[in-house]
Amino acid sequence: MRSLLLALCGALALTAHADDNWQAFPLDQSAYDFSGDKLKQQWPTLTRGFHYPFPDAAKVREMATRYPELREQTAFTGDAEAYSQALQDVWRSMFRGDYAKAKADGLKLGPAGQVPAMFAQVTYALYLEPNPARKHALLEEVIERTDAAGALVQADTLAQFGRAYAKARLGEELPIGTVLKRGYTSQIPNELEALLKQDPQHAFALATLGGYHAGVIRKVGSMMARMTYGANKGDMEKYFARSMSVVEDIPISHVEYANALVYVYDDDEAAKALAHLRRAAALKPTYAMEALEVELAKKLLQQQEQQVAAR
Repeated sequence: MRSLLLALCGALALTAHADDNWQAFPLDQSAYDFSGDKLKQQWPTLTRGFHYPFPDAAKVREMATRYPELREQTAFTGDAEAYSQALQDVWRSMFRGDYAKAKADGLKLGPAGQVPAMFAQVTYALYLEPNPARKHALLEEVIERTDAAGALVQADTLAQFGRAYAKARLGEELPIGTVLKRGYTSQIPNELEALLKQDPQHAFALATLGGYHAGVIRKVGSMMARMTYGANKGDMEKYFARSMSVVEDIPISHVEYANALVYVYDDDEAAKALAHLRRAAALKPTYAMEALEVELAKKLLQQQEQQVAAR
C-alpha cells in the first residue's frame, strides 16, 4: 500500500489539473432536498443504478479497519460519526447538483470523499462543461486520481465505474488513434466486465458496456469492430437489455440505448430510438444528474423528431 506521503504528493500534483471555476446547476433544485434523514430514506432510489452502501458511522468504521489509508487522513480523527456526517454532506451536494462544492468538500475527506467528488466531476464534465478541451481534462483527471488513489478507492465499485465511464466518454470523442494509443479499446470492456463480476446487477456498468459496443461499431464499422475489438450488435443489445431489466427508469440508459440504435442501425431503428427518447424525457428525475439527463433526452428527442419529419 502506498505511503501517506506518496498519496499526498499525488493529490497535490493533480490539484491544478482542471479548472474548478464551474458553472452553477442550471435547473430548479428545490426537489432535491436530502437534508437530515431524507438522504438515508431515499438512498436506495438514488443509488438504484449502482448499488452503493450508505456511508453511515458503521460503514466508516468498517472502512477505517480495512483500509489504514483512511485513518491516516487528517480529516478522519477517529470519530466515525462526525466523519460519516461530513461524508453524507458531500453526497447531498452531489445529488443536489452542487458539483463544485461536492468536489472540494469530498477531496478534503480523503479517499472516501474522493468517490462522490469524482462522481460530481464526471457529471459536471458531461452535462455542463461547454468547452471540449476542459471537458476532456476533467474526465482525464478522474482517471488519473482514481489510478493514483490507494486501496480503498481501487476496491470501490463506484470509483471503478467512474474511471471506466470517463474512458468510455473520452473514447467516443477522441480520434481513434488517440484512443488506441491510450489502450482504451481494451481497458473499457475489461474494466467493466471485471466490475460486473463483482456486481452483475450494476445497471450503469451494463448500459455503458452496451454503449461501448455501439461506439466501436460507429467508429470502425461492424466487420472491423467484431474482428478487431470483439464489439458486436448482439452484445450491445444484450447489455442494454440486462441494464433495463435491472432498473427500467434510469433516463441515461434510455438515452444511451437510443444513441446506440442510431449508431448501429441508422434509420432502420429510428422508431425504436424515438420511443426510448420519449421514455427518458417523460421520467421524473430523482436527483440533479437525472434532471440533466431528462433535459438531454428532451433535446435529442426534438432533434430526432425534426429529422424524421424532414425525410
